[in-house]
Amino acid sequence: MSEKSEKSSEAMGELLLAEASDLLRQVAGDRRADESMKAVLRRVGRDVKDWTASRIKDVWYRDPRVRIRANEVEYLRALVSERQEPKAEVDELVTLRTRIDRLESLLAATAPANARPRVSAPRQQFRAMGGEPGLVD
Repeated sequence: MSEKSEKSSEAMGELLLAEASDLLRQVAGDRRADESMKAVLRRVGRDVKDWTASRIKDVWYRDPRVRIRANEVEYLRALVSERQEPKAEVDELVTLRTRIDRLESLLAATAPANARPRVSAPRQQFRAMGGEPGLVD
């Protein structure tokens, strides 16, 4: 192997390691104030199947002796993607609720005075059934 291709290979390995480390940190999420680093790495270990605790630690800290394979990075990307999908669904739900509120306000403002009780009736029925106010309000 030539010196140039060896350096190129090392640079690619460093990039993969850096990405894998960043992805592990995304899998871990926010660290609680009372949580030790050891606990964070242990928690990540429950999510990242088939990785030893020492491998997780080495990748987390970007140990240059570690070699990351492309399929491992793909696995971590998939884990991160799975965690972001529920957040996107929540954001979509918040957007929908905001739109419904805006449309209800517009309807209430433009409806004749005798129609206003019919506009607010579904919301009142939901509350009467024990619905959570935050879900519709």
